[in-house]
Amino acid sequence: MTLTGTFLDVVGLGYDNGASKGVTSDKSEFIYEQGKQVTFSIGGLLLGSCEGKAVVTISDLVAIDTPVFHPSLINRARLLFSLAPGEGFEQPAIIDTNVGAIVAKYAAEINLDSEELSDLDGPLGKICSELKLRPKSVPHARNHLRREAQGFRVLRDFKIASPDGGYVLADVYLPNQPGKKFPVLISCTLYGRRVPWGGPDLENEAEIIQFEAAEDDWHSTPAGTQLPQLPYMGPWSDSFTTQRGYESIATLNTFTYVPQSYAMVKIDPKGVSQTPGTRWIPGELAGDFFAAVEWSAGQPWSTGSVALVGSSYGANTQWAVAGLKPKGLKCFVPYATDIDSYREAAYIGGVPSTRYLDNWFARVRGVSPKWGDHFDVEALMRDNSAYNALWDMLGGNPVESADIPCFLAASQIFMIHGRGAYEAWAVRSRDNTHLQLVDSNYYAWPSRESAGKILQFLNHHLKGGDFLAPEKVGIQVRLGNQDWYWRKEKNWPVPGTQYVKWHLTPELGLSTTPPSEQTSETRFTYPAKAPITGKSGLSFESAPFAEDVDMAGHFAAYLSMSSTAADADVVVLVWALDESGAAVSYGASSPDPEPIAKGFLRVSHRALDMTKSLPWRPWHSHKSEDVVALQGPEDVVDVAVEIMPAACRVRKGWKLRVDILPSEAQPDIPGYDPTPMRLWRGEASDGDAVDAIHVGGSKVNYVLFPVVPLQQIYPNCMV
Repeated sequence: MTLTGTFLDVVGLGYDNGASKGVTSDKSEFIYEQGKQVTFSIGGLLLGSCEGKAVVTISDLVAIDTPVFHPSLINRARLLFSLAPGEGFEQPAIIDTNVGAIVAKYAAEINLDSEELSDLDGPLGKICSELKLRPKSVPHARNHLRREAQGFRVLRDFKIASPDGGYVLADVYLPNQPGKKFPVLISCTLYGRRVPWGGPDLENEAEIIQFEAAEDDWHSTPAGTQLPQLPYMGPWSDSFTTQRGYESIATLNTFTYVPQSYAMVKIDPKGVSQTPGTRWIPGELAGDFFAAVEWSAGQPWSTGSVALVGSSYGANTQWAVAGLKPKGLKCFVPYATDIDSYREAAYIGGVPSTRYLDNWFARVRGVSPKWGDHFDVEALMRDNSAYNALWDMLGGNPVESADIPCFLAASQIFMIHGRGAYEAWAVRSRDNTHLQLVDSNYYAWPSRESAGKILQFLNHHLKGGDFLAPEKVGIQVRLGNQDWYWRKEKNWPVPGTQYVKWHLTPELGLSTTPPSEQTSETRFTYPAKAPITGKSGLSFESAPFAEDVDMAGHFAAYLSMSSTAADADVVVLVWALDESGAAVSYGASSPDPEPIAKGFLRVSHRALDMTKSLPWRPWHSHKSEDVVALQGPEDVVDVAVEIMPAACRVRKGWKLRVDILPSEAQPDIPGYDPTPMRLWRGEASDGDAVDAIHVGGSKVNYVLFPVVPLQQIYPNCMV
């Protein structure tokens, strides 16, 4: 039986099926006889042979058990891929008479089975020089082969027209299934679309080689290994290059989703990486993202169904686009998202995230050094320390997209990306919304731990109702010492939640019984400037727990405090102490101590918006007219501290410890080293300012804990 096969992305490739000879057509097709061998060649240079089949790639032209990165396969791939004009397979390799003649000219110098990869450098360089093509490096070929082994390929640097007449650049990842259509997952960030960020100048061959080498090293070396090839592109910490959980920042991994029969599109908006333009023009990113969604829906490889996906800033960009409802958009996945840039990022609790923003904006500029900013957003944020119309403009509006199915997630403890998902959940329909509460180190979760749940959601909305949707609410309940269990719920807050008040006592204890009003008031003081060593602030401890207790939800602290200064920051850290008195580590990816929960407030910002506040989630107005200074040490004020949601189990025999601090630092917890993100009020003091908590008498001081029904556990397993 005579059949037609496709040799992916190669036009004019010579073949011999035993009965006839020819070259692959302009659709990359060839003729083969069922069960018979087909031999492929370029200008008389034999590439190899395989049994004829519907789809053939270069990997099929070596023995079946040949390792993906065997020199014989790398040599063949490098030669063939170098004949394609782009960095990916956006254009096929076209082997016309001229190409065949030039390859034949140097065929005697080529040993495709050489164990020494550099042996191909000379003849390949000559071939590409005559053809005015750029030879692909060994890492470049390895990257293509790695994708090919997982059944997909990349098409690089598409220009997608934008509404203003310019364009944005996009990479497209497609399953190796020619002629089929796929639902599309599309992402947009400010960090660049290449591994691990940014992207090469396409006119700079050295940078192209650097980025291909970095991507190859990222995939082929263990976590903890640096990527030394990358050019300097901003003050990224070592953790971004030594991690091996997420291919590029704030997007989902191609190796997780494309093999599941999805196309993925990653775009760089104006002023990012190699896309020309200026950053921060109001409305432009949303307009370009909108255009890219509609472009994706209309491509010949697309089913017309599109989902927005991404985490962190790649989640935040989705809200405006979803609200515009582009053609083809069926659902979106804003994983670890913010919708209120003031309360959830720049001024959590009214405390300026100065160090974080300085570093973040430097990284954004660093990955895109060619382009500038329309205006200085960092300065605007710094100069608007109270909530106003600017922050309304910078936020997301989840109501506008409430009719589009949405998969939300929030991180625990990290603070940034720890609040917005719950506020979005509160205003959306439960019928089309899913929510996850996950680890503080959330970056890799949507491509690793949570990928199965996200795929359930995507399959359900992009591939048809026959695919079951995941649970409405999924919670990583931290067990301590890097263990956790996955809890499924039908709603948020968790049904059956009991909010338990743990009161601060004059004995520096914690009790579920409030101190008697007849108890004398005690004033506990501590320096407003955190010490470098020793103990910071105050600690209150409970008795050992008599049984295991699960907690999941919103915490809150209600305190009576004063200061000798005109303002103060109050930080609440909630810990579990094990039987030895050591702080329990609740992080899933680190043995270092991690608190159960934390929150903070600049005391001058204590005014509440009572129309939005709930007992378990106080809402501060942060408006300039509501900012009130302290009037001296006798001015004792009531403060409500929002503590972002978290989930954990406190074991029988463990204790609770609540720290009241002037900053996140707590030197007396060995190994606890919070990332320096904020500029604390105490840092500006002259060293003499003293803060105080007033306990006893009529003063109110307690922390609200969300206790939920205990469940059977299956550690570290998301079922």
